Amino acid sequence: MEAPHKDLLQQIARLSETYANLADRLSRAATQLQDSGFPPSDSLLQEISAYSRNFAEVQTKALELNKSALAPGEIASLKDIQNLVETATASAGKAGIRDAALQVLDRVLAIAHREQSDFAPLQSVHGRARELHRAISESTPTQLHSDAESLVSGKHPVAAVLALVEQQDKLDDEQWVILEETVSAAFGKQIAVAISRGKLTISQMVKAAPAKVEPVFQAATEPKISAEPLPEVIIIPSGNVAPKQVTVAPQIQILESPAATAPMHEVIIVPSVEVPKSLQATGFGNIVFGAPREIQQVPVEGGLGLKVLAHIQGIGDRTFSAQEYAGTKGKGLRVEGFQINIEPQISGLTVEYMAHVEGVGDTPWISEGGLAGFRGKAKRIEGFAVRLSGPQADKYDVFYTAHIQNIGDTNVSSNGEYCGTRGKGLRIEGIRVWIAPSASSQVVGPVGLKVLAHIQGIGDRTFNDKEYAGTKAQGRRIEGFQIKIEPPVPGLNLQYMAHVEGVGDTAWIEEGELAGFRGKAKRIEGFAARLTGAQADNYDVFYTAHIQNVGDTPVGSNGQYCGTRGKGLRVEGMTFWVEPKA
Repeated sequence: MEAPHKDLLQQIARLSETYANLADRLSRAATQLQDSGFPPSDSLLQEISAYSRNFAEVQTKALELNKSALAPGEIASLKDIQNLVETATASAGKAGIRDAALQVLDRVLAIAHREQSDFAPLQSVHGRARELHRAISESTPTQLHSDAESLVSGKHPVAAVLALVEQQDKLDDEQWVILEETVSAAFGKQIAVAISRGKLTISQMVKAAPAKVEPVFQAATEPKISAEPLPEVIIIPSGNVAPKQVTVAPQIQILESPAATAPMHEVIIVPSVEVPKSLQATGFGNIVFGAPREIQQVPVEGGLGLKVLAHIQGIGDRTFSAQEYAGTKGKGLRVEGFQINIEPQISGLTVEYMAHVEGVGDTPWISEGGLAGFRGKAKRIEGFAVRLSGPQADKYDVFYTAHIQNIGDTNVSSNGEYCGTRGKGLRIEGIRVWIAPSASSQVVGPVGLKVLAHIQGIGDRTFNDKEYAGTKAQGRRIEGFQIKIEPPVPGLNLQYMAHVEGVGDTAWIEEGELAGFRGKAKRIEGFAARLTGAQADNYDVFYTAHIQNVGDTPVGSNGQYCGTRGKGLRVEGMTFWVEPKA
């Protein structure tokens, strides 16, 4: 409760006590006046006058403090004044809770993955946080959003994510288990695992330009920045302040898009630094293999041309090519309809598609060029499927993915498989579609791998397929590893698991994720790898290990376990490769 409201309520309480005593004496004086004509005493008349002045003062303060539009005559009693102040006090408390809840959500939206900018489980958390931020911002002080108090108290799953990321070193085991169970139940086990491995961090917005820009990577030779005439850039501060012209370095880059609520003067603009190509290939620290998923284009040899039209909320019709992402991310905009054409056309080959539409359900299969969904009805697409037809259909496969609200990017679906959700009210925010020659009609090519090994006392090192990843005769354990197919092969994905000291077998992990830990000094004792996806039947994955006191193992393949369990023997190195099946 704020001090002015508290003081005013205390004044009202004192007046209430005086009012009760004064009423008794006025009642007796009225009886005497009626029965014997005896007038009220001067002291009583003075108390009545003083009470009237005090009442008017409290009434005025209550109206001013609460900026009320009521007239004094509308709060004619002391009880009316007390109700007004108590209502305003409760509203002030709710406003404080609302502001605190928005601050929690701002911190959650600042959480980033150290290695993957499009980490799907985190996108799910961000999507939920953005929805709550919008709903709580639009709520009034008298109608506090139902989730605001649980966010402030830390009981909400979104707040639990923040607590695990911010306070993981300060939480005891019991607190950690409770929060981890809350997060896993709401957003899946994968994000809880990522937090426990230290993969999530909170990015800070710097409010003053740094005196010196340090390059992202450190090397023996520092990159040079040429001195050229400096252009003028206008930075507009928040508020009604005149623009100020400042001089900055050339090749300006905005490092991070400002939050919707951030004033313009909090956006930091610094000179770009060109990183030498030799440094870009260095495989240390937080490593991301390949380009971010939202801009990555996977070339498909022999792939067909497509034109994909997406009708996007608030934007309208936009057209895209095969494998282009058709939609938006991070803006909360639904895809309301889409249509697909093979361009240029191929004789004997056509494409068909269907959609699950909000309030409508599944549409029938639609021939290419027809719109699946609606324009102008504000109905979201929640799922879809695509298939090929015609005499040439057996020679090709159609692949597609979606970006779904609170879920992120889906796995690749193909040839009529349903992609999306039903009955969950989740919008599709973008789709990607492409057609490639079927496996039976194309030559299976080689597959490259990137292997990252986290080695005791050394840290992260990267290796290629068939390259030995680790050490020998140094007694150094492998503490974690991750593998990625590079360059990507459409329809082919990799999964792996590990047996970790003190933990046991991990779940099967998607490619690019770390199996094991950094910074916990736990040895890998064994592992396995397997291929998934439409092209998995055309390849084999092979691997070997070098194990403490054992040496090199025989070659394992396709999900076979390689290593030991329960013997306390560390894996000191590993080798992976993929080959087309004979």
